[in-house]
Amino acid sequence: MRNYIIKRILLLIPIIFIVAIIAFFITNLMPGDPVRVILGNMASEAEVLRLEKSLGFDQPLLIRFFKWFTAILKGDFGNSLYLNAPVSEILLKRLEPTFLIAIFAEITGITAGILLGILAAAKHQKILDQLSITFSLLGISIPSFWLALILMFFFSVKLGWFPVSGYEKIAEAGFGSFKYLVLPAVTLAFMQAGIIARMTRSAMLETLSQDYIRTAKSKGLAAKKVIFKHALKNSMLPVITVIGHNFAILLGGTWIVETIFVIPGTGFMAINAIMRRDIPVIQASIIFVAIIYVSLNLLVDLSYAFLNPKIRYN
Repeated sequence: MRNYIIKRILLLIPIIFIVAIIAFFITNLMPGDPVRVILGNMASEAEVLRLEKSLGFDQPLLIRFFKWFTAILKGDFGNSLYLNAPVSEILLKRLEPTFLIAIFAEITGITAGILLGILAAAKHQKILDQLSITFSLLGISIPSFWLALILMFFFSVKLGWFPVSGYEKIAEAGFGSFKYLVLPAVTLAFMQAGIIARMTRSAMLETLSQDYIRTAKSKGLAAKKVIFKHALKNSMLPVITVIGHNFAILLGGTWIVETIFVIPGTGFMAINAIMRRDIPVIQASIIFVAIIYVSLNLLVDLSYAFLNPKIRYN
């Protein structure tokens, strides 16, 4: 197992390198001049040239890439063109709300999705099964931005239960911070729960049709024991795969809900950076999401050995 983990970690290096190449060249070749955005359209050519030189934009693209990549290997993503502060510091300050929303949404989505999937499989072709299928389709089909606006309208504007927008850090507001996270997290959890419920239902139905499950039932074991002790664990491999992939996608989904609810997380930061052509911040955001994605894939692969003792990694 240890050798396998080391191999997988080493394989992450070329993946991150490829992502870094794509992030650098896409951000530097996309339309819009960041220098003009900073100085405004009324700036003179002399001012533009002076700022381009100070930012290093007057150098060839390959030289800029080499300097940039050498710096990020040391953890230096450069300075924000707009905020004039180290990108790594800006990113660290924005991590709290993003991770809290993602974790809150993932826990809610996993719990609701697995329970619905189990109920649907246990009550196959009955009313609970039909309701679960309907919920799954709604979760997959409803756009997150639309659901966010609907939740905001009813629970914030009409009922006043939750703030319309904004966020206070835990260090400042304590548990009061979580009231800002409920609606964004529920927005993301709805989609997660729909996907997980559908996958859990399919996996459980396949497992419940196996011979060893019939044998367990024939021995007189209680239905709950058959489902939760024998069927559930053996049904979790495809569900765990979906959960791992969806969590990485969910981090990208926070970009939308953070913008709608004006939560100062990494997603809100990235959207603002794109609007401002703040290239160092955009590059750091892309690499950050890529690292999270490949790390979660590794954790998902390792979890297979725990769920299925027959799986061995060398």
